[in-house]
Amino acid sequence: MKQLLTIVGVVQNAGISKKTNQPYDIRTAHCLLKQNSEERGEQLLVGTINLPPSFKNTEPGEYLAEFAFQIGFGQDQGRLVPQIIALTPFGNSRPQPKSEVKAA
Repeated sequence: MKQLLTIVGVVQNAGISKKTNQPYDIRTAHCLLKQNSEERGEQLLVGTINLPPSFKNTEPGEYLAEFAFQIGFGQDQGRLVPQIIALTPFGNSRPQPKSEVKAA
């Protein structure tokens, strides 16, 4: 399933797991998702989705996102949850590079 996804920001949560003593690095994308259905028309959904490790450097912008359902882990263990499997920049909008602050 492909949908238009606007990523407005990405938040990183990294550290060492107290339970497993292993490092973790979770990137959560804050998004706007446009959906169309015959019953409800156009809907704008606002929420978050975890980015898979292969998309950890994703910048804010508009994307055509492809989703697939995966088995969740952690608090979603045993549930089917959507996961991004492909992100293609959409339209004229290009992801903007992070600005770098250089010391003088």
